[in-house]
Amino acid sequence: MVRIVYADGPSAPRCPPSVVLEAAALDADPRRAHVLLGWTPEPLDWIDDPEFRADTVLPGYGLSRAVRDGRVTPLPVRLSGVSTLLHDRPPHVAVVPGVRRGDDYAFAGSVGWGDVAAAVAQRVVVEVDETAPDLGAPMIPGHIVATVRRDDPQPPVSLREPDDIDRRIAVHVVELLPHDATVQFGLGAVPDAIAASIDRPVRIWSGLVTDAMAGLHARGLLAAPAVAAYTWGGDPIERLHRDAMLSLRSTTETHDVGTMARIERLVAINAALQVGLDGSVNVERVGGRTIAGIGGHADFSAGASHSPGGISIVALRSTDRHGNPTIVDHVEVVSTPRCDVDVVVTEHGVADLRGVGDAERARRLTAIAG
Repeated sequence: MVRIVYADGPSAPRCPPSVVLEAAALDADPRRAHVLLGWTPEPLDWIDDPEFRADTVLPGYGLSRAVRDGRVTPLPVRLSGVSTLLHDRPPHVAVVPGVRRGDDYAFAGSVGWGDVAAAVAQRVVVEVDETAPDLGAPMIPGHIVATVRRDDPQPPVSLREPDDIDRRIAVHVVELLPHDATVQFGLGAVPDAIAASIDRPVRIWSGLVTDAMAGLHARGLLAAPAVAAYTWGGDPIERLHRDAMLSLRSTTETHDVGTMARIERLVAINAALQVGLDGSVNVERVGGRTIAGIGGHADFSAGASHSPGGISIVALRSTDRHGNPTIVDHVEVVSTPRCDVDVVVTEHGVADLRGVGDAERARRLTAIAG
């Protein structure tokens, strides 16, 4: 069975397996290929084929219907573990997004674990986006056998604006930041509110850099080039690159727990679907429905909790969009263990879980549950 691996992220390739196999000169039935997907922010038309089957290391919005219908199977793997997965089962062909740089190709917008996929694959197909900016990402390694043109532009960024609850959470989080902190946070209303609330210089070591995070540079609050594996945004991200304030790297580096543990005052700020009264965190499913994957949550939580002066923070609203509580007796699945969670923040306050046992953890978490 032919194995195809798609690099992931906002610039993830969108060409169907049939095009990939033809470009790679592989004579195989695309419906019988084993496909591995990652973070897919937007739906792909070809996934709707009822005969299509794939695995994913990071289910999310773009794959939600396919996961629900059983066409795509989520794998319980953290992003730092994808490299090992690919080395253990090298793909016949890797599909990665690229931009032209001279006579060769560099990664477009994001690196993620695409460099590993390309390096271990027998063949590499580059989906070239002629409209994408070159953000200085590394060159694409491996045996490039073909290129295909990306016809549709990257989907525009559309996210909910922060509201008063998000801003209250952000204020609590920013008050926890030590002097000269290195911060990690991600995508969404709460992270955007956090970026807007930061009022002193910070460094960024993150899985993702967004326009809101890039705005720190425009305000003179970015103390060093932002390090990340993925980008999500437009002009503010491009300005970061033009000003030599963006360093795109592989998840083998950005998500490596040992590397993060050597960064002083690393503060990881991540969301959750549920937090149990013992501090365990669920970022994957609620009511049996898969919503997201482990991603980098467990990696950054562990890295920050081991960082000298660092803090692993989980920041979330006290209720979900359906009005259900997010702080619960027991989480549905443990994505990040309680030993790697230092502080939990809601709009109602801060629960510091460091150095206390289960009974006191439960009391402190109940106090911020609302």
